[in-house]
Amino acid sequence: MEKPHFSGFAKKFLKKHVSHHELAPDDSHGMLLYVEGVTKSFDGFKAINDLNLYIQEGELRCIIGPNGAGKSTMMDIITGKTKPDAGSAWFGQNINLLELDEPSIAQAGIGRKFQKPTVFENMTVDENLELAMSGPKTVWTTFKGGFTSEQIDMRDHVLELIGLKALRNKNGQVLSHGQKQWLELGMLLMQKPRLLLVDEPVTGMTRQEMDKTAELLLSLEGSHTIIVVEHDMDFVRSIARKVTVLHQGHVLAEGSMDQVQSNPEVVEVYLGTSQC
Repeated sequence: MEKPHFSGFAKKFLKKHVSHHELAPDDSHGMLLYVEGVTKSFDGFKAINDLNLYIQEGELRCIIGPNGAGKSTMMDIITGKTKPDAGSAWFGQNINLLELDEPSIAQAGIGRKFQKPTVFENMTVDENLELAMSGPKTVWTTFKGGFTSEQIDMRDHVLELIGLKALRNKNGQVLSHGQKQWLELGMLLMQKPRLLLVDEPVTGMTRQEMDKTAELLLSLEGSHTIIVVEHDMDFVRSIARKVTVLHQGHVLAEGSMDQVQSNPEVVEVYLGTSQC
């Protein structure tokens, strides 16, 4: 059997997601993410301006805000893609995110799902999940098989969770947009992340797919800590426990969806309650 050929993206994915790391966040005080006094400027423009954000272990937090509010830059900083000019970011009480690169942060237990799903379209659903499986392994041993019963159980559990068990032997290229989104989320879950950053998960989805995505994210609440960045307010209402509103790189308001919707400053930023 010949060793499989991997594209540049596949090699990058493997380097970033497959390796095992000993770092584990200390959440003994109940808080998993601390972002304090973070500022980031690009060519004189403050994309993030003295941002303070605290996320509890097991929480599902929705982050909303108009375009340019700093949502993407915030996620870039948490995942190590961008370094801030000032401030601190800690994963638990013991992991200084600003001292780590992107692969190390992913290995420490922070997974990020981008708006556009990226799956291996010439591989089956099962193979996509197996490739993303956490634990020490090489590319070659991944495709030789030899998974433990625990790994197989994990894969099957994730298949059930994302609703793709019936399609497990189908290649990624035949999946619908929504199904690809669920598969990529499943690939992140195979890494057993403590914190999931999910960027606009329902863009381009049908109403039925949106409802299923809401059920999926709600089912993960408690066992995972989740930050969802989303523009679709109907979707946010369907999953929101606590909402943070960003504006000009700063927290404008925070609370329940009802509290946020009735906040005059939030209403002004969104130019009317119909958009919030």
